[in-house]
Amino acid sequence: MREIRKTYVDTPRGQVHAHIIDGVQPAIVFLHQTATSAASYDALLRTLDLPNQLVAIDTPGFGGSFDPEGWPSLGDYAAMVLAAIDALGIARFHLFGHHTGATLSIELGASVPDRVASLMLAGPVFMTPAEQVAFEADYSTPIALRRDGGHLLRNWHYAAGYNPDCDLELLHGEVIAMLRAWRGRPQAYRAVALHDSAAAMCRVAAPVLLLTSPDDFFHFGFDRAVALAPGAMVVETGGGNFQPGADAPGVARAIEGFFAERELS
Repeated sequence: MREIRKTYVDTPRGQVHAHIIDGVQPAIVFLHQTATSAASYDALLRTLDLPNQLVAIDTPGFGGSFDPEGWPSLGDYAAMVLAAIDALGIARFHLFGHHTGATLSIELGASVPDRVASLMLAGPVFMTPAEQVAFEADYSTPIALRRDGGHLLRNWHYAAGYNPDCDLELLHGEVIAMLRAWRGRPQAYRAVALHDSAAAMCRVAAPVLLLTSPDDFFHFGFDRAVALAPGAMVVETGGGNFQPGADAPGVARAIEGFFAERELS
């Protein structure tokens, strides 16, 4: 089993935490969904059979990274993540993003195309304007702390309700991550809701892998992703909303197949 080491790097706005498996460049950088953390990629990092350095980053507001103030835009998050990548000494990199991480990956692929070797997008989010308005209204309010501990059970019911068949230990870990990110969750969801991901996707020139799972929250809009990336490799895996953790072998084989088919390194 490949060894994961954890590290912090200093960035202009605060310290960022990452999980790393050593390897060759270009690195593969993994960006997680809301409201989990880099730990959601541990099973995938250990399963993936590629020589590249593997780097899973805790987005600011999540895991061990610093908490941003106010309401960062998606562009702000992309800049914060890029600062961490720079601090890690990574010049050119592949990106794997899940849900919010996919939106971040698209923005980075559009804004620094000379540095992004490929994009791998699991459950990418492309909402209509009406869906964006509804999403912001539904998910921009924190599950606030309660003295009677009611927020603990509310987080559990939220996660379990969307993932009724999820492995209990995996679900437990995800809920712990949600509890830590009670402020970061609405910040990130609002940034996604206000971002024009489709416009950013149209500026992406790198090779693209699109992954979906039939039980994924955003599976309903997957055809939009396919239409926006007509040359993409498309793969369906298991795992529902937790593809990297719940179906690490399936996601790993998809990544390895993508690298082989597109002759990436």
